[in-house]
Amino acid sequence: MVKGLVLAAMLLGVLPFLLGLLVTGLKAPKDGMRIRISGIHQERDNLLFHVAAGYIVMFGLFWIAALPMVWLGQTLSLLVWVYAVGMLFLAVVSLLLNYRRLPAVLGAAVCAVKRFTLCIWAQLLFALGQTAVYLRYQYTNADDAFYVASATTSLATDTVFAFNPYTGSAYTKLPARYVLSPFHAFTATVSKITGLHPAVTAHVVFMVVFLMLAYAVYALIGRMLIGDGCCTRDKGVLEASETCAAPGSRMEEVGYFLVIATALMVFSAYSERTQGLFLLIRLWQGKAVLAGVLLPLVFYMGVRTTGLLCGVKAGLADWALLFLLMCSCCMVSSMGVVLGAVMLGILGVLAAGKHKRIRLLAYVGLCCLPNILCGGIYLWIR
Repeated sequence: MVKGLVLAAMLLGVLPFLLGLLVTGLKAPKDGMRIRISGIHQERDNLLFHVAAGYIVMFGLFWIAALPMVWLGQTLSLLVWVYAVGMLFLAVVSLLLNYRRLPAVLGAAVCAVKRFTLCIWAQLLFALGQTAVYLRYQYTNADDAFYVASATTSLATDTVFAFNPYTGSAYTKLPARYVLSPFHAFTATVSKITGLHPAVTAHVVFMVVFLMLAYAVYALIGRMLIGDGCCTRDKGVLEASETCAAPGSRMEEVGYFLVIATALMVFSAYSERTQGLFLLIRLWQGKAVLAGVLLPLVFYMGVRTTGLLCGVKAGLADWALLFLLMCSCCMVSSMGVVLGAVMLGILGVLAAGKHKRIRLLAYVGLCCLPNILCGGIYLWIR
């Protein structure tokens, strides 16, 4: 168990950070001698952004690897081998290219902790309280009979979506509702790598890790909305400025934002289908990850990349990360196929209208290609 938890910490903690470091280490787009600050490079020293970007890469690449293997009837062992080798390769490349940046990123994180206000510490206590509840209690419903059972069946049979978890019989026709979103295969992959049972992986590891990830995303949204980015406007181009206030100068306001967001989540149990309740008790499910983590990330990345709040011209890395985010939405839930594209489309239309740049709509459309592909396949097999 201890070995499995250590491997889970490496896989779900260290690996996303290294993948995010690889993303932010890419060169920013240039305009003459000025460096435009895109969404990625505006947060290049932010530890929370590195982790969030790393999970986008992990989820997106897993969907790209898993979907063809499901249709080709490949084994789970092959999927795990391909995915593990790919992630390890990217992590090693990131470490070799960005090891000199590690002191700066970790130092910025330490400085941020030193500037924590009372409100931030209160938010951390709230999060730890929720974590304690997760570790002490367990919520189960009918979805366990499918999602956790599917992961367990995949491990037992070394297949990916070949057997019905309800009956144990082989599928004669793949279920259109679930086959395009192999989140249970991600659970099985993590379980196979760490040696933990899928039920432990889902109800303990995923619940705690994804809760921390969700609050990291909300902190990024708070920084963006409150205006804690360090940039100035010069002739219509946002560029780095050495005279700007240090990042974190409005940490108190971000703390208020997080506390209010947490309160809304805690007091949202007026229905079984609210985002807050999904975050509180069902975060091991793909649709809860979509509602609690990925859709807020779509909002954050969509606003950053399209320049909806400020006229930033995003680079190729920003759009590529947004494309992988759409892949991630498709991976976790079939609802993400529609909701992710709708949210990004709305942001794209607003940004194109604000900046009078129709080209933005073309970029947004390219990012939504995974959603369009899944929608077409769903209609075909339906």
